[in-house]
Amino acid sequence: MAMSIRSITDDDRAAVVDLLTRRWTSPEILIEGEAIDASRLPGFLAEDDGELAGLVTLIKRETEWEILTLDSLNRWSGTGSLLLNAVVGAAVESGIRRLLVRTSNDNLDAFRFYQRRGFRLAKLVPGAIDEERKVKPEIPLTGEYGIPIHDEVMFVREV
Repeated sequence: MAMSIRSITDDDRAAVVDLLTRRWTSPEILIEGEAIDASRLPGFLAEDDGELAGLVTLIKRETEWEILTLDSLNRWSGTGSLLLNAVVGAAVESGIRRLLVRTSNDNLDAFRFYQRRGFRLAKLVPGAIDEERKVKPEIPLTGEYGIPIHDEVMFVREV
C-alpha cells in the first residue's frame, strides 16, 4: 500500500495529541508568547499501510497560512514533502498565496528542507526561543548538531 495523505478528522485527535507530545513535548506550541494547541488545528496526516507516518498542522489566517508543526516519523521517506504538497494544494484551492513557517536556529535540516521547496528566509527573531523557554522550560538549551537554541527563524513561500 502506498503512502496516503488525508485531512485530520476529529477521530484522529488522540493520535495527533500523542504524536505532538512525543515530538514537541506537548500539543501546546508557543508562537510570539501565545500557547496554541496544535492538536486542535486543521492539517493533514500521512499514513503508510494504515499506520501514522506524519503530520502537519496549520494556522489558517485570512491571507496566509502558517505551518505550525510538520513531522515525518520516517526521515528521508518523502513524507514531509507529501505533507507540504498537500498544504500547498489546499492553500491554492482556498485562494491563499502565502505560506510561512518558523523554526529554531539549530534546525539546519528544516532550513534545508524548506529552502529546497521554495521557501525563503524572511525574518530572524533574536532571543525568541529564550523568551519562550521562560514559559515552557522543557524547551532544551541545546538542539540538533549541538547548537545552542536561542533564536527563531521565519521562512515564507509565495504559492
